[in-house]
Amino acid sequence: MISVIMPAYNSDKFVNDAIESVLSQTYPHFELIVCDDGSTDKTLEIVESYAKRDQRIRLLRNKFRSVSLNANSGVFAARYPWIARLDADDMATPDRLELQIQAAEREPHVVCWGGAAQLINRDGRRLRTARLGPETEAEFEQLRRSGEVIYILGLTTMIRRDTFQQVGGYDPRFNSADDIELLSRLAEIGSVRSLPAILGYYRIHGNSFTASRSVIQARLFRFIEARNKARLAGDNLELEAYLEALDHQPFPVRLQEALSGRSRQYYQRATIGFAEQRIAQALAWGMLALLADPVSTARRLQSKARTAGRRRSLHRVI
Repeated sequence: MISVIMPAYNSDKFVNDAIESVLSQTYPHFELIVCDDGSTDKTLEIVESYAKRDQRIRLLRNKFRSVSLNANSGVFAARYPWIARLDADDMATPDRLELQIQAAEREPHVVCWGGAAQLINRDGRRLRTARLGPETEAEFEQLRRSGEVIYILGLTTMIRRDTFQQVGGYDPRFNSADDIELLSRLAEIGSVRSLPAILGYYRIHGNSFTASRSVIQARLFRFIEARNKARLAGDNLELEAYLEALDHQPFPVRLQEALSGRSRQYYQRATIGFAEQRIAQALAWGMLALLADPVSTARRLQSKARTAGRRRSLHRVI
């Protein structure tokens, strides 16, 4: 059985679709815990109306002002042995829980399952498919031995509750990277894997991805990898000391870091613009991305071109 944890904050435009996607699951043995973090819109009203009609739905009223702590509250209130994460602005595919529980039964040593997701915009328009995470045990072991960061799309994760509690849950210090940091601790206990199936719809908000958030995320991801490698060498690394050292880097290095964050922000907006066929606007964002960080942007474009080439080749074969 599965406890679906849904953190929410001022999500009245999307939470209805998120809840409906859970209620439409082909696997019926679940509970849904919506953890609201002090919403001031109609989110609470919508969730309460669902809870009155379906006893599988519970509402937790929190005021943490922290996504990590809000999600933790749902996990520690959960009744079932597996925890499936789904944010209130995303949606699950109808067979998500069934596919994941079948995988868990086949390979009980895996402590976290993820999968692919279809990216959508604010209005639900489909953009592209995102695939992250090791799909085989060999891929997982290779990442572990190298100390590389294991990335899995947060909205697709299903984690063993006892293992989640054992490692202490999401760490609120890793704001905007707490789900990826959690994976690094879970991987020290058991295997962390992704299914090659689309398990959800990940809603992209173009304006929510700021340059400052991008810089913070990049720093945290760098720390996670550095800590992984330190632990492999029998050492440890503390977050506060690591971030302090980054703050004392020479000015040119810090300037480049800021420009890189700005470039990633512009690049994401350009990607969404092209997907929504707003070509002129997308080209403008793309030019800004190139100006802010030409080297990294060129690498992203080359990677996307290679991916598109592989897809065209596959279609020709088919």
